[in-house]
Amino acid sequence: MPEASASAAPDKVAIVLAEGLTPGPAANIASCIAAGLAASSPGWAGQSLMDAAGLQSAAPSHLPIAILRAEAATMHALTQRLAAGAIAEGGALSLFPAYAQAIHECGEYWHRHGLSAHADETMLGIGLAGPRRWVNRMTGNLALWR
Repeated sequence: MPEASASAAPDKVAIVLAEGLTPGPAANIASCIAAGLAASSPGWAGQSLMDAAGLQSAAPSHLPIAILRAEAATMHALTQRLAAGAIAEGGALSLFPAYAQAIHECGEYWHRHGLSAHADETMLGIGLAGPRRWVNRMTGNLALWR
């Protein structure tokens, strides 16, 4: 997978969630994916900020993050396309497979991730960050999460 340049921020960020998720799991999955994408492309989030009173915080994304929804078949098709090498130069990908919901230790998740072929896994979330044209091509006309 091509890695996003550390100095170049993506043009667009989209997170696709599996249709039917309840609000709590959907929020958790979206936030986990956003954290992964931001870490892979540090030019668009996390800059250290300080307010007038001296309170330090990390800047949120200066790019809007579209949260979209897709039915299971569409999630599978998107995963298949990405696994077949459809990741653009400068693009970043973050996956949240269904098995991750039952794992609460990062080491265990990383181990399981390495043993899995994700093209055939059920995905609850897929995050894309990169060139606008690529993100648009991958997400098509998916509806916003509501």
